[in-house]
Amino acid sequence: MKEQNRQGVVRRLEPELWQLLRAACSGIRVLDAREMLSKAGDRLDVSALLLDGLMARYIRASQRSEPQSAIVSINVPGDFVDLHALPLKRLDHDIGALTDARIAIFPHAALDQIIDRSSSYARQLWGLTMIDASIHRHWVFRSSRLRALASVADFVSEMDLRLQEAGQITGDRLPLPLLQTDLAEIAGLSPVHVSRVCRELRESGACTIRDGHAEIHDRALLHHLAHFDPSYLYPLEE
Repeated sequence: MKEQNRQGVVRRLEPELWQLLRAACSGIRVLDAREMLSKAGDRLDVSALLLDGLMARYIRASQRSEPQSAIVSINVPGDFVDLHALPLKRLDHDIGALTDARIAIFPHAALDQIIDRSSSYARQLWGLTMIDASIHRHWVFRSSRLRALASVADFVSEMDLRLQEAGQITGDRLPLPLLQTDLAEIAGLSPVHVSRVCRELRESGACTIRDGHAEIHDRALLHHLAHFDPSYLYPLEE
C-alpha cells in the first residue's frame, strides 16, 4: 500500500495516522467477484481495507431445510470491511466481494501498536467504526420503514454520495454491479417488486438502474423520492 492515496472515509484520518497504517500493511490481496473473505465464527487476526471494488456483509441463517441470507451492508473503497474484528476477533456475519476487489491487510498486532501509541489514533479508528454503525442503523430503518420506491431511491442516493467520496464516479454514472436479487435483499423487497420499482424510477426521470450502473438524471428528484437526509453518513465538509 506504499503508493495508495487516501480515498473514502479514511480521508478523515490525520496524515500521520495514515502514514503509520501504510507502514503497517502486511500485503495486498485480490478477491474474485463473489469470493468470500471470511465467514461468521472464523478466528480473525487481521483486518482489511478495501482499495478497489465493492464488498458486502451477509447474515446467513438456516430455517428448516432452506438457507436464508441477506446483504446487511456494502463497503466501498476506503472502508475497513472488518475493523470491528480488532476487538471482537470473531464476527457474526460473512464478508465477501461483490465484484473483483483489492484489499490491504493489516495484522491486528500492528493495529494494536498504533492504538497504544496514541489515544487520538484510537479515537480516529473508532470514529470509522461509528460511521459504519450509523450506516447500518439507517439500513435497518430503510428496509423496515420506507416504502419500495423510497427504499431503492434512498439506497441509490447513499451509494452516490459514498462512491463520490471514494472517487469512483464519473459525471452522473455510478458503478452499481448488483444482481436484482442483491437489490431485493438490500431494499427488503421481492425481485419482482424491485424490477417494478426500477421501472418507476426510470419513468419518473430520477435515475436508470441497468447493466451494472445507475445513471442519475435528476439528483434533486431522486433525493425527494427518498426523503433523503445524508447526515447519517457524516459527510466531510470541504
